[in-house]
Amino acid sequence: MLAELLAVSPEWSAVFLLTFTRITAAIVPMPVFGARGVPSQTKIALGLLLSLIVLPLTAVPPEGVSTNLLVFASLVGAEVLVGLSIGIAVMHVFHGIEMGATVVGVQMGFSIGEVFDPLTGGRIATVDQFYRIVATLVFFAVNGHYLVIQSLLQTFDIVPAGSADLSLIAGDRVIPFFSALFIVALRISLPVVGTLILTDLALALVGRTIPQMNILVVGFPVKIGAGLLVMAASMPLMTAFMGSVFGEMLLDVNGFLVP
Repeated sequence: MLAELLAVSPEWSAVFLLTFTRITAAIVPMPVFGARGVPSQTKIALGLLLSLIVLPLTAVPPEGVSTNLLVFASLVGAEVLVGLSIGIAVMHVFHGIEMGATVVGVQMGFSIGEVFDPLTGGRIATVDQFYRIVATLVFFAVNGHYLVIQSLLQTFDIVPAGSADLSLIAGDRVIPFFSALFIVALRISLPVVGTLILTDLALALVGRTIPQMNILVVGFPVKIGAGLLVMAASMPLMTAFMGSVFGEMLLDVNGFLVP
């Protein structure tokens, strides 16, 4: 094999390019590896490094990969789609957490004032950015970056390079995966949202008891204070829950690929 690699075999070159295409396509949409602040050269270098690791372990005989230009172009397109599906699945794990943070921010009233987000180039509420930072720290604390790389490399055991096809993505497995993200968002937002609902009921009773009080003016600081207190009190449980989410779902991002 080493002699074939040193001789730059066209077949091995094709396998390497297909491997590099899938890995790079998966890295681009990922929240951490593919963030806007990460230079393109770093993403390409990471893709090359992982491709060189996978290539000696590939189960595809190089003779089984066509070097015909049109056939190879279709194989590259299929590898891009498989890689993007993996990257988007990882991205949506973060989006599930951010969805819950958005609900919390809206209920607390922080969605009115948004700040610039350097990771996406858009605007984001303060609470959303706080939860994103916490999620990123938890992601590294539970070795989520290793789990992502492990799941990405395991896709080559399920679907070897050059064997990718759109029919490999099983819809009956995709829907439960993304449905679970709504449950994640609900469980993250539930402590604060539940407290704020009770706070609204208490303010409504106070407004009925003391009609002279401007509940709208009084309610903003009360809801913000109550929300921040519950966020601080539930943060240990919240970080533990985020860690379990990353530990389970990052290992399942390739579970909707049918071998």
